[in-house]
Amino acid sequence: MPSDLSIRAVSPITGPSENPAEPKPATVTPPANVAPPQTGPPILNPSLRLDPALGLVVIEFRDESGHITTAIPSQRQIDAYRMWSEPLPGGDAHPTHSHSRTPARRNA
Repeated sequence: MPSDLSIRAVSPITGPSENPAEPKPATVTPPANVAPPQTGPPILNPSLRLDPALGLVVIEFRDESGHITTAIPSQRQIDAYRMWSEPLPGGDAHPTHSHSRTPARRNA
């Protein structure tokens, strides 16, 4: 039975090294868009800030440019704390709860 299969000879592979086990020197090219090093102080993330008027610690998260992106408690919550810490016009105090957080004791 005749075969239509034919095999062609392949030329040898030539390269810088004839020994494949020999290590090749690594060529490293620096990236084209290298950011310049920061000249100012590093941005700490998150940072803690004490609000002395309220006695609260505020946790602030910043972006790469140093702007505050998120705060715990939020600015809205801090404003609510401030609103309730100031006396009402006319000298009246804010209403407080008349019940205590501890349950009353019953005499046996």
